[in-house]
Amino acid sequence: MNILIAEDDRNFGRILKTELEASGHVVRLVGDGVAAVLEFMEGKTDFILLDIRMPRLGGIDALRIIKKLDPRPPAITFSGNAESEELADSVREGAIKCLTKPFEIALIKEEIEKQKINDR
Repeated sequence: MNILIAEDDRNFGRILKTELEASGHVVRLVGDGVAAVLEFMEGKTDFILLDIRMPRLGGIDALRIIKKLDPRPPAITFSGNAESEELADSVREGAIKCLTKPFEIALIKEEIEKQKINDR
């Protein structure tokens, strides 16, 4: 799968990228919501991972724009310090799940595998 990750914490973003690439996915990592929208417009994306709180454009706003461009790719949002309203907003905007950091990367891998099965 082609996965787009938007995460402003470089270390966490690299860990996610490395783990998902080790599972055979093609991963593009960007550092904010504006870059996520631009990257989404540039290439094929099968799955999206968005931090809720990022500079320039947060994950919920980026998700809103991306879903208007193409509602098909599933998205998971996450945050280490999001308010419960932000978590609910991300699901309303189209996220299939919203995770609170820290979380097990296995949770994301499971959701990606579910999506692969649903796409068959």
